[in-house]
Amino acid sequence: MEFDLKKLRFNPAPPSIKEGRKFSKSPMEVFLKIEDILSHYALGNIDYEHAIKALNYARNAIIPKLSYNKDVKEGLIRAYDEAIKLLTKLKSRERVKEWLLSNGPPRRIVTLTDFMKN
Repeated sequence: MEFDLKKLRFNPAPPSIKEGRKFSKSPMEVFLKIEDILSHYALGNIDYEHAIKALNYARNAIIPKLSYNKDVKEGLIRAYDEAIKLLTKLKSRERVKEWLLSNGPPRRIVTLTDFMKN
């Protein structure tokens, strides 16, 4: 399974890092956690060290223990490795935000009213 970082976009209201995504729900939830961490960093909610630690923790402590097949876990680990390299290269919040925005428009915040219409 391939997880392309170019699918990540800026999220102006990312879910909580600690209690946001449920990794057991799907591999895509694990992948989108990268977007959450990078968006939190770009917004100034966390510092650089926290972002790196969060990515490393998911990569080294959580992903290997998930019940997904080997190929999926390897793909997720590669994506997290790429994200760590990207963050190390870009470093500044502004450049991270620019990179996320270069992949497409920001994630749209869905209101409860909009959600109930669908």
